[in-house]
Amino acid sequence: MEELQQGPSRKRKGKSSDADADADDVVMEQRQESSSPKKVDIDRAVDLMRFVFREGMPFLDNGSGRCFAERMIVDMSGFMVNMLFQDPGISQRSGPRRMWTITPTLDKDIAHAFAKETRKGIACELQGDFYGVYVDVIYIPSKFMSCMVLFARYINGKGDVVERLLGIVPEPSAHGSSLKMAVGSMLSEAGLSLSKLRGQGYGLFGYSDEIFTELKTSITNKNALEYYVHPYVCQLHSSLVCSSHGQSDVSQLFQTVDALSNLIQDCPQFTEKVCALIQEGGVNLDNDLKKPGETRWGSYYEALVKFATYFDPICEALFFVRDVVKNNDQSYLAYKVLEGLSYDFAFGLLLMQDVLSITNELSLALDGKYVDAGNCMALLREVKRQLQVMRDEGWTSFLNKIGMFCSDNEIPMPNMGEKFDPRLRPRDEATTMTNLEHYHVDFFEKVINIHLNELDRRFSEQSSALFLLSSCLSPQNSFQAFDKENLIEYARLYQSEFSDNAIAALDLQLTAFIMDVRSDARFREMNAVSDLSVKMVETGKNTVYPLVYLLLKLALILPGTPATAKTASSALKFIDGTLMKEPCNQWISDCLLLFLQRDIFERVTNDAVIAVL
Repeated sequence: MEELQQGPSRKRKGKSSDADADADDVVMEQRQESSSPKKVDIDRAVDLMRFVFREGMPFLDNGSGRCFAERMIVDMSGFMVNMLFQDPGISQRSGPRRMWTITPTLDKDIAHAFAKETRKGIACELQGDFYGVYVDVIYIPSKFMSCMVLFARYINGKGDVVERLLGIVPEPSAHGSSLKMAVGSMLSEAGLSLSKLRGQGYGLFGYSDEIFTELKTSITNKNALEYYVHPYVCQLHSSLVCSSHGQSDVSQLFQTVDALSNLIQDCPQFTEKVCALIQEGGVNLDNDLKKPGETRWGSYYEALVKFATYFDPICEALFFVRDVVKNNDQSYLAYKVLEGLSYDFAFGLLLMQDVLSITNELSLALDGKYVDAGNCMALLREVKRQLQVMRDEGWTSFLNKIGMFCSDNEIPMPNMGEKFDPRLRPRDEATTMTNLEHYHVDFFEKVINIHLNELDRRFSEQSSALFLLSSCLSPQNSFQAFDKENLIEYARLYQSEFSDNAIAALDLQLTAFIMDVRSDARFREMNAVSDLSVKMVETGKNTVYPLVYLLLKLALILPGTPATAKTASSALKFIDGTLMKEPCNQWISDCLLLFLQRDIFERVTNDAVIAVL
């Protein structure tokens, strides 16, 4: 009995021990599982990231007009259904299920792998043909940061001009060597050979001529073949405004204009008050007082004209916002603008209005859809002449003009004979100049000289020659600008492509080409050189006149000539608008590249991405 009694107790004890052992095993197993890295089906992870990149991320707009949350909910279901019923033969994945260790940066690693493969895809599309590059720097004042943007420009198999974003480099150093390394690294990663580079363009606002020269020379020196550099000449108005910031008072002027633009956007009471005051004064109200552009009043030139014309109503509206509107940010902004309305402000306002009025017609001609190079060069000569006359002979008349403006608007004027008070200068820069000398030399002449120097820099002798010569290929008005001698001179610039024998053959081809296309109805009603390229491929004339097509191709890949389609400008605006809201880093850079080059990105396979990870 005792044994029977002890038996069960021992059995119970034994069972308890076994249970404890099992429990210990479970704990050990759990500990082992928790300590082992978590894994994920990498193909599914890449597919999901592919969907997110295609949709544009939360900070991008894919053009659908829907918010990101709605796009994710609605489009995700369709995406998953397509993945379920996808033909295995066209699947982005291959082979059995592949598990991958999850890391904190896996999403960023996938994005960077996609970006690398997209750059390679761009090089594959180029197929070893000639190409050009365009380098720009975007500065975000609100974030005190900048980023470098690199585009490749080439002609595809259909004759279309293609401009592809190669990448964005966050916070490039303001040194030529840093920019040079960034450009070289990106071209190398894409697999683009410098031996095929035939054109460079730059929009390095805020960077010195030395940096510009070092960057372009470094690329030229690595290319044994001869090709020609062409500075960027489009968007002239923006570059002139940007260069004017070299004068501190002008920089403050444009900050004030930007502040007014923000008030127009965010404070409807301000705009309504301005319009009401203008109409009460019997002044003809600009029918387009609010319009898109660099500011809410259009271009900076248009904004300055309106500011000067409606100066009194604007000031009254600013007082109204400061004293009546109950929005602290808006009332403070109005207060700061009013505080800055001094003689220096009025001087800069009228000076920049006059200077930009001289260059405005040239800026519009260059930004037009179809650029008349001959007319632009004539306008350029006239602009430079007028600026020089204004600088050398226009001081007295301008001084009288600013005096009348200040008198009409009750703005205190300085005594021009008194010693200038260098309030904005360092203490160690003592000066004995008078107010007259300061406003004449350091303000009036300095601003005009800045504009003359910027025009000389952007329209060098070589750039102007390329600008004119490439325009001889324009199909406008039945090839009215066609000039065989100029086109042969243009071809001689590319000695590696056009030997003496090739020049002789080009001469014959140009003669036959112009007779052919002028008599062919398919070549009528064209305006752009890029249209001519497409039509030549469509009709097979690119193979009939291969040297003419090669010359046309070399003209089209040069950034900033009349032959360009200016496709980079829209991408730059999109990037600029995105970076105003998001900090520029490698993750944002990769996402922007994938979103803007979706057709290339969609062709990247899962296998290629995983091989890079």
